[in-house]
Amino acid sequence: MSGLLALTERVTRGAARDLDVIFAVLAPVVGVAGATVALRSIIDTGAMSYAQYVVPAIVVQSMLFGALTTTDRAAEEQINTVGARLRTIPISPVAPLVSRMLYCVLRGALALIAAVGTALIFGFRMAGGFWYGVAFVAMSLTLTLALSLGADAAGTWSKRPGVASQILMIPQFLLVALSTAFVPASAFPTWIQSGVRYQPISQVTEALRGFTTGNVVASDLIISLTWCLGLLLVLSRKLVHGQPGDHVTAGQPLLTLHTDTPERFDRAVAALEGGYEISANSGDFTPRDIVLERIS
Repeated sequence: MSGLLALTERVTRGAARDLDVIFAVLAPVVGVAGATVALRSIIDTGAMSYAQYVVPAIVVQSMLFGALTTTDRAAEEQINTVGARLRTIPISPVAPLVSRMLYCVLRGALALIAAVGTALIFGFRMAGGFWYGVAFVAMSLTLTLALSLGADAAGTWSKRPGVASQILMIPQFLLVALSTAFVPASAFPTWIQSGVRYQPISQVTEALRGFTTGNVVASDLIISLTWCLGLLLVLSRKLVHGQPGDHVTAGQPLLTLHTDTPERFDRAVAALEGGYEISANSGDFTPRDIVLERIS
């Protein structure tokens, strides 16, 4: 079994034990049903039914919730013994990150299916047709990947499960509350309407809303793609530092040792002797599987 597949299975099993998978499905179901029943006779969305209006908002909100759990998962990975072990074995240094991102995309897909499936009961339809539906799914999953990368970076930096996610919850709440996710911009005071209309959550929600009707505003789409792809580009470059097989130059640091017991430092350095190899040809490197066999 490849290292990436094994790590992805590990993350998925852990999330299932923590009931994160169940929450990923139940949250959008409750969100769509609750918002539609409670607000459809209160919020004026014009010719569009409220079920049609609110589905993109619930999808975006579900992706934001998923990012919060990603923060704690990344922080936990930095402090537990398994995370430390993964940083010492001969696998790509980005494999743990990629495995967490694959789970995030899976989680996002489950939330998307749950939201749309529930909304169909209340009259939601993908009126734009098949390709608009494909674009709706693609942008939703791109959003969850971009948000998850940012959340993973925050968790990796903080190394404190529960802390970083609580900090991120505040701006998340404000961005959703002051957006066109659940109410039109016209429902806000005049002095704040421009900010509400052009902030990222509103732009992405409006673009998704356009995909459902087949009437996408070009500016909404461009700004939404800029936010999503920009986050992906910046964060992926920041998180990926290098991996086995990369070119190195004389004097370049290969690793850094940290210790709370300086008297053991020399022994640690001695133990690393022979733990790495530098070859003139990058093609000489052959990655090994993280799981060699299963014993039942």
